[in-house]
Amino acid sequence: MQEAPNIEALRRDAESGSPGALYNLGVWHLGGSGEAPDPEAARGLFESAAAKGFAPAMSALGYLYLQGQGVAVDHSVAAEYFRESAAGGFAEGAFRWAELLASGCGVRADPAAARSVLEDAACNGHPAAMSQLAYCLANAIGGDRNALDAARWYQRAALAGDPRAQCRLARAREIGDMLPPDPFEALVWYQRAARAGYGDAAGAARRLESVIPPEQIQEAGRMAKTPGSEFRDLAPAAPVGVPTVDVVRWTPRIFRFKGLLSDEECHHLIAVARPFLRPAMVLDRGTGERIHDQARRSMNARIIDPLRDLVVCTVESRLARCSLLPPGNAEPISILCYRPGDEYRPHADYYDPARPGSATGLALGGQRIATFLAYLNDVDAGGETAFPLIDVSITPKRGDGLLFFNCLPDGSPDRQTLHAGQPVEVGEKWLLSRWIRTGPYRAS
Repeated sequence: MQEAPNIEALRRDAESGSPGALYNLGVWHLGGSGEAPDPEAARGLFESAAAKGFAPAMSALGYLYLQGQGVAVDHSVAAEYFRESAAGGFAEGAFRWAELLASGCGVRADPAAARSVLEDAACNGHPAAMSQLAYCLANAIGGDRNALDAARWYQRAALAGDPRAQCRLARAREIGDMLPPDPFEALVWYQRAARAGYGDAAGAARRLESVIPPEQIQEAGRMAKTPGSEFRDLAPAAPVGVPTVDVVRWTPRIFRFKGLLSDEECHHLIAVARPFLRPAMVLDRGTGERIHDQARRSMNARIIDPLRDLVVCTVESRLARCSLLPPGNAEPISILCYRPGDEYRPHADYYDPARPGSATGLALGGQRIATFLAYLNDVDAGGETAFPLIDVSITPKRGDGLLFFNCLPDGSPDRQTLHAGQPVEVGEKWLLSRWIRTGPYRAS
């Protein structure tokens, strides 16, 4: 058990002006430590430490303004504090500054600058920055592609304990990307990530366990408790592939994109959303109010600033390119989690102008002309996307996308797009959902 700090001694050191003590006392006030958290007191202490050039305190102030703890949310102020923290050599501050640069949250978006700052944070030992840098290098984000350096950074991040990179190495061992295929090694790395509760690593591990002898599963569990060792035969990391598109139906217009998202992106989106899941709501088309409805049983998280990191922004851009619709017309990505028995009964995504409550939705950017779904995991049983009026059912497959147009070419609702999320029978279903409007979306 970690020893509790000597608060009286910490206060004395803070009163003497020690920036480290000011910062640590601020952290203590934020955490509560047996008392009610006091973000306003924490802010004052962080400001005093930051005034003395203490970079961790600058980063802490960035968090307060990003999340609205003890202050009003102000992304531009948060960005400036993270920038100052990065300039002071603090790796966590640099990582957060890079994420804001990538997304344009509180600052003008600059992918090249984000990649440069990520490299600084990675070189200073920040595991999450290592993974994000590797993703940039593998996919030519913010600069040229360097697939071999990407593989090396993924490995460094995995050995440093970053679960995202551990999932990436597991996938490499599973399919023979970066490393020779080895199901046992893949299982070990998935289990390492699963120990941190990351993404759908636990589901990926269960899938592999079905093809591995029981005695090896036990050995994998033992090895997963160790940090792992370096591989010397790394090959270049593969980039995210170009999705292929199949026409499901022309009437109504439904298209399936195979390989829309990589495994890494699927796990990452789950990990970003998981802490923010809340019971999903619907817009009552009769009253215009947002309500809970038994027709929609799932958990939901909207990925808005500051959750929109470099991966989320990359996925948003890809969805816009595949739909051939302006990115500014899209609502924020939502991540849905359906557990056994959860479903979304037959419904339409368009707003029926004849229903009075639809005016509330239409006022935010016009009609929802298209829906983009992406499956983030393989569902053990159930969870199909069904279109009952045209007898079409789509089985979830991790990484695949489904685009359908809710309106006819003349803009009127296409009533054949009535669809449902079938009940999940076994396991969980993780789904990305994004609605696209006729005009620029105005956040509610």
